[in-house]
Amino acid sequence: MSTTSVWKTEPLRNVVSYITKGVPPVYAPYESETTVRVLNQKCNRNFSISYTESRLHDLSKRNVPYGKYLCDNDILINSTGTGTAGRVAQLYCVPCPTIVDGHMIIVRAINDIVPRYLGYAMKAHQAEILQLDEGSTGQTELNRERLLSEIEISYPVSLDEQLNIVGILSALDAQISENTKINHHLAA
Repeated sequence: MSTTSVWKTEPLRNVVSYITKGVPPVYAPYESETTVRVLNQKCNRNFSISYTESRLHDLSKRNVPYGKYLCDNDILINSTGTGTAGRVAQLYCVPCPTIVDGHMIIVRAINDIVPRYLGYAMKAHQAEILQLDEGSTGQTELNRERLLSEIEISYPVSLDEQLNIVGILSALDAQISENTKINHHLAA
């Protein structure tokens, strides 16, 4: 007996529970008990987030609302910059209190979507998202309304099916990462 999978296709706005831009940070030169990490668009490359280019925000100079702190599995999209507006990455595990600056958007999935599934789906749409920037050369801005209405996400209704797809894609990502390490080692 074969079972048929039930899929839906909906605009992004229907599958996100939370979407917001980051905050304008007040940068601190040194880490202290009043600083948190700030991710910027330089941290978002090749579908992943690197803390190497992150900076520090001074909470004693500007407080940050709790909802603006990153959570595990948040999807981050660069919102400004020619050639960078529209880059998508997902932060699976937040290693320390972290926020994003005003040049990034935070996206969180609704309960009917496995967060990692939505992350993979949005990465698959990155080429389309990159086309949603508007404005003058050098300072283009991602059109959030177009992002929410024009990007359509297809997903199986079953959370188990979503998890199976995530498992397959995560295994492929792990293999790609391992192959990249081996290639770097061989090149050295």
